[in-house]
Amino acid sequence: MGFIKILFLFFLTALVFSFSVEAQQIPSFNFTTADGLPNNSIRSLLIDSRGILWIGTENGVSKLENGVFQNFYESDGLGFNSCWAIAEDKKGNVWFGSYGGGISVFDGQKFHVFTTADGLADNRIRHFYPYQNKMLIGTEDGVSIADLETFEISSILSSIEKSELNYTAGFFEVDDRLFYSTYRSGSYEIVWENEVPQTIKINDWLPIYSVSVENDSLLLADKGSVKKISSVDFILGKAPSHSFGQSIFWKSVEGLKGEKYLLAASTFSKDGGVFLLKDGQMAPQNEWFGVTSNFILSGALDQKRELLYLGSHDKGLFQIRLDEVIFYEELDGAEVKGIAGEESNLGILSNQGLEIRDSLEGTNQVELGDFKKVQAAYFRDFPSKIPKHMDGFFELDPSISAKDIEFYELHFEGNSFWTNTNIGIFQLDLKGVFLAYLPVHAFSIGFTPDGKLLETNPYAGVRIYSDPKNFVFTYFEPTDSSTPLQISKVVKGKTRNYLASVFHGLYHWDGENFFSYKNEGIWDESKFKTLHYLKDGVLLAGTEFGDLYQVKIKPNFEILKKWPKEELEGESILFIESYQETILVVAELGLHILKDGENRFWSEGNKSFKRVFKSAAKIADQLYLGLDKGFYIINLPKLLAQEYPPLGLVVTELKVNNKPVNADNFNWFAYQGEKLLLTSKENSLSIRFKPTGKLNEAKLRYHYRIKPDAEWTAFSEEPLVELPYLPSGNYQLEVEVLDYFSGKLTQISLLEFSIAKPFYLRAWFIISMICLLAAMVFVLYRTRLNRIRSQSQLKQRLTEIKLEALQSQMNPHFTFNAINSIQYFILKNDTTQALAFLGKFSKLIRITLEQSSKSQVSLEEEISYLSQYIEVENSRMDHRMKWEINGDALERQKEIMIPPMLIQPLVENVFVHAFPAEHPNPELMISYEIISSTQLRCIVQDNGVGMHQESQNRHDSKGLKMIREKLSLLPGYRENSFEIRSDARGYTVRVVIFYGEN
Repeated sequence: MGFIKILFLFFLTALVFSFSVEAQQIPSFNFTTADGLPNNSIRSLLIDSRGILWIGTENGVSKLENGVFQNFYESDGLGFNSCWAIAEDKKGNVWFGSYGGGISVFDGQKFHVFTTADGLADNRIRHFYPYQNKMLIGTEDGVSIADLETFEISSILSSIEKSELNYTAGFFEVDDRLFYSTYRSGSYEIVWENEVPQTIKINDWLPIYSVSVENDSLLLADKGSVKKISSVDFILGKAPSHSFGQSIFWKSVEGLKGEKYLLAASTFSKDGGVFLLKDGQMAPQNEWFGVTSNFILSGALDQKRELLYLGSHDKGLFQIRLDEVIFYEELDGAEVKGIAGEESNLGILSNQGLEIRDSLEGTNQVELGDFKKVQAAYFRDFPSKIPKHMDGFFELDPSISAKDIEFYELHFEGNSFWTNTNIGIFQLDLKGVFLAYLPVHAFSIGFTPDGKLLETNPYAGVRIYSDPKNFVFTYFEPTDSSTPLQISKVVKGKTRNYLASVFHGLYHWDGENFFSYKNEGIWDESKFKTLHYLKDGVLLAGTEFGDLYQVKIKPNFEILKKWPKEELEGESILFIESYQETILVVAELGLHILKDGENRFWSEGNKSFKRVFKSAAKIADQLYLGLDKGFYIINLPKLLAQEYPPLGLVVTELKVNNKPVNADNFNWFAYQGEKLLLTSKENSLSIRFKPTGKLNEAKLRYHYRIKPDAEWTAFSEEPLVELPYLPSGNYQLEVEVLDYFSGKLTQISLLEFSIAKPFYLRAWFIISMICLLAAMVFVLYRTRLNRIRSQSQLKQRLTEIKLEALQSQMNPHFTFNAINSIQYFILKNDTTQALAFLGKFSKLIRITLEQSSKSQVSLEEEISYLSQYIEVENSRMDHRMKWEINGDALERQKEIMIPPMLIQPLVENVFVHAFPAEHPNPELMISYEIISSTQLRCIVQDNGVGMHQESQNRHDSKGLKMIREKLSLLPGYRENSFEIRSDARGYTVRVVIFYGEN
């Protein structure tokens, strides 16, 4: 207790109390030329009816849509680059007033320029004022009026004074009466007499830099303040008496709730900026809005997107969120390590110390030196109580200086704050007074459900302190397999603690024992980075590699849901919190909002987050995100109540074969054409598009397909479709948009187009080519056919000549044999036989001569011829030889046509060589058999003595050689068409003959 008394005495004298609340600001973003602006000096702003922000600068006009700038210059048709005024008429045309080049009116497709040559009073434009069907134009000297129907411009001659002090300061209406004020020429009412505008002076008060209406009063800006006067008094010529402010305001703009902001830029000092007009006073808003310029000349409110735009003279464009969803506090650039506490007592732990904010008593600051003094005093006064590394404590270096103190975590437990550092664990009360100190180095600590401190050592187990002040604890050694090691996060449930290890999985403490889910085989996931307890035994666990699990611990372990890394942005999960039924997951790139199956993502892509996340805590209805510099406060009810923006897409750029399509197809930067009809050579498209809708929260990804049955491409952030070298056909370009903020997919039909077939694929060309090809084929066929016929006829004639030559060779051979037979009979003095033989021979010669002139004869004729020939030859043998001609071909012998005299030489060989005189019983068999529809086989078989080699050679050189040659000249001849077999049983010849039909 002695040490605690020392702490109280020390902090009663040493603690510094600060009661100023740190300045917060709403998120803003500063656009400059580095982001695409044409110039950082902005003179005018306008949000048109299409939601486009128009920006008039000293060097060009720019439009901003979805964070993308498009700039316009004189080369694009603008009359002059310096733009001081912008307005939209009731027809939607946008008017740009330049300082030196007149007016440029944009109708959605191109600019139309009007100057003094068209009736303007002066080419230096100060203000526009839409009025009925007219546009009032306030110039450097005088007022002009443009007719919106005809665009004819006329000037009010009485308003022109040929003076540099006569520039228009602004227009205003009171009770349906129209007025304008000048810088130093007074204020006037504009009236129409016989449809001719005239001016009537109502007040001489000057100078007036700008004029604005507030209820029934006018706000007049003079050299260094704002003058307020009732409208009626001013019209009556009275001078204003009420004055406030200290700068020159140039414009006023309303906020989301109707509040009025005055925009000031002094030409004499740096006291300008943006001011809130409240209770007749100007409250500076630069710090609240995060605006760093004191020269604000213009402003515009995007009511739909809840954004305020401010144009500065020196630092470009500022975009400010007015939705009150997120606030930022710089905290002097400190890195916020942890946030804990209650709504009324908030602790903010940074690398500069601990700040405790009491909603009633103010702020208490505990500096780094205060922590060091407590640690040093303990080591000095209680050296015997310093734990040793060998006793299982993580090593602590007491020589660490105050500036090198490293804070790990901040906890709020038992109505006090606890923080673990590299010089020990500290307990402080709500006023920042130290209550306890433990000389223990711990990266991760927690508290049991009954309020006991739980300290983890990466390698040496866990201690649970029943009395931290007196260093009373229970030690769980690392040798026990259930003791947690290398713990990254400790959370508290209703009856248990849950501990996440970076290498050993999940543990819990049930009040008596530790339990390892991995070692017990329940859950083998090893690497965890963070945990969050929901309720009723449900736990959220983020792994080292970016997966998120929702698990039910009791009564039985169950994985309820898993969000794989691919569904979560970033490489890993930093922190997990919850609000009502919503899970909040903080990753490197933003905040995931998980609820009812939806996965919404709020990211730095919408320029909300621009820092590195260091800590997170949900307190009441707010989510605190500690950053490398300061912290964010997110209003969770408003964030979750935001509606999903309905998305649309329009084509903003369309190129065919790298050439832009006709600009007449575009209106207000969107393609308005119907179905795109392209020629066969126009087959490469480049299509750039943009989303439409309330998109300040959206982070979008796109993929597309060009056929309903085609596969989708991979998602891309670039709103661009490149389609090179497409084949002919009809196409429907569909784009699917993934909105990370809503977590929804929207499918949109973006463009319909067709590519004509090349001429060589068109029907008329194909039919013509088919006809031409058919004609060519027919001609070639006829030519070929005629050639084949000629060649066939020639070949046939040559064959016939050869056959005739062969037959002429065969006929003398047969005649010679016949004469030998007649000679034989004569020598025998057998006159009767000789005469009979001679009769048969003469008849046979006549038939031979008839058939020799034919290319084909019927099988019947061939058989008749062979029969007569056999009778002639058999008569020489005294009719001793038995012969027969048979076969199934004989049934069709009148129909079958074959070459003549083909078999006769074979029969002749039988009589010449087969039967010597002493042969007892000579026989000859001839058969004709049909073997196919075009072939028949003739077999000549005898029972003679066969042939010796010598006689065979002689025979081959004569009769058989002629038969082979004749067969080779006939169609279908093959090597096996003529076969000879000779053995002791006789001689057999097989001939395959192709035949025709009569």
